[in-house]
Amino acid sequence: MDPIELRGLHPSRELDPGSFRQPVEGPDRSGSFADTLSRAVGSVDEAMKVSEMKTQDFIAGKSENVHDVMISMQKAQLSFQMMVEVRNKMIETYHEISRMQI
Repeated sequence: MDPIELRGLHPSRELDPGSFRQPVEGPDRSGSFADTLSRAVGSVDEAMKVSEMKTQDFIAGKSENVHDVMISMQKAQLSFQMMVEVRNKMIETYHEISRMQI
């Protein structure tokens, strides 16, 4: 192991077992599922808009950093693919639930 990785490790210190426990709390009530989904779609939309803006700036000659353009395009593409896969899983789950016998 690299000595740099070992910085801050002190084997002589006593560990408090209580420090590893997570506080037990109820489910996050900050928003509904629809709100969460809406924010996720908005985030994907924002990534697409940023990518489009950076592409237009590059084409217009306002920016010469092609790496920034390509990275923003990849981020937008991955975000969109993830959104499509989540949608597919939601539809698949809906169909599974609808086929259940009650």
